[in-house]
Amino acid sequence: MRINFLILIFVSLMVLASLLWLEGFWVGLSFVIIGFLLVITMFYTDAALLFFLGARGIKRADEAKFHLASAQEAYKLALPVPRLYFYNGSFDRAFVFEARGDISLVLSKDLLDNCTSEEIAAICFSLLLQVKKNLVKKRNKTIFIMTFIAWISNGLIEMIGQLLKIKYVRLSLNWLSNFLLKPWLDFFYKISLGERYFLQIKKALMDYPIEAEMLKQVAGKINRPDEIDSFSSRKLLEYSAIGKNRHFQRIINIELLPHEWDYIFKP
Repeated sequence: MRINFLILIFVSLMVLASLLWLEGFWVGLSFVIIGFLLVITMFYTDAALLFFLGARGIKRADEAKFHLASAQEAYKLALPVPRLYFYNGSFDRAFVFEARGDISLVLSKDLLDNCTSEEIAAICFSLLLQVKKNLVKKRNKTIFIMTFIAWISNGLIEMIGQLLKIKYVRLSLNWLSNFLLKPWLDFFYKISLGERYFLQIKKALMDYPIEAEMLKQVAGKINRPDEIDSFSSRKLLEYSAIGKNRHFQRIINIELLPHEWDYIFKP
């Protein structure tokens, strides 16, 4: 897999940088951090991404239609019953995470509130189908690495900005760091996944016409990032997030990443 090869290169570069630029205690500390990051990337991406989204678990009494739909669609595909979460975001998105044999389905709160039971079932089916086709872990690793890099970069800039004590200077530093980092993250996303990955999901879904047709009904009632037509509008949304808290920035960074719905719902 390309993502595993890219992870190997990324870890090797971090080890090399530690050996060249650090000494003594700091070398050992950097190796511990690198090892910790590697363990999360390989085994705990689901927990990390749930944290980045600020996702909350859903009780059966709160969202009975979500619990029923997920259990039925999991049984249909011969998969374990997934854990269910919701998050509060700017767009209507749905995600599936898989690690250590556990499956997690995460839907935005607005999506849960606006969709019917049949539409929720179609969403659950499309997400669980990705698990069935072994397409999830690769994407989870990619999203985690990109989000982690952006998180660390923004955190370092914030630490520098705190020393300056001038709000607009701190915001300018954040804008500059995001401007410089974004093209590299986009490039990493393209070489690790690319459009072909999402077309695989779309093709797999076409083998189930009833579920695919029901899923397309969701398109008319959701708010998607690809509805922001102009490049400048998209950039303004990204940069406006910089002035808000880190939690909001992490969510908007994940939501603005390419999503299979951008291809499935494309006219």
